[in-house]
Amino acid sequence: MEELYDEKAMEGMRNYAKYIAMVVRNAMEDFHCKHLSDAQMEELNPIIRDATYTAIYAFESRKDSRISEAFVDFHLMSVPKYWEEPELLAGFRGGGP
Repeated sequence: MEELYDEKAMEGMRNYAKYIAMVVRNAMEDFHCKHLSDAQMEELNPIIRDATYTAIYAFESRKDSRISEAFVDFHLMSVPKYWEEPELLAGFRGGGP
């Protein structure tokens, strides 16, 4: 796949993906403690990071790449109607540090 962005832009998207993945991972901490072993989390973390990076890259490049546009469209159409609207995490809303 031909890259549409220079290395600086790619690094920015990778860093953004790592940031989002860390927020997801921290939000899952209680679930992790109750239901997942450390080994399972170790396997899950790169899946979350890679999927997040792919979603960011595809969304950013959707106007310049038919593959990206199809990827984004497919996933947007796949969102179930019964999903609740996203909400800000309680720890963020609470005005913590």
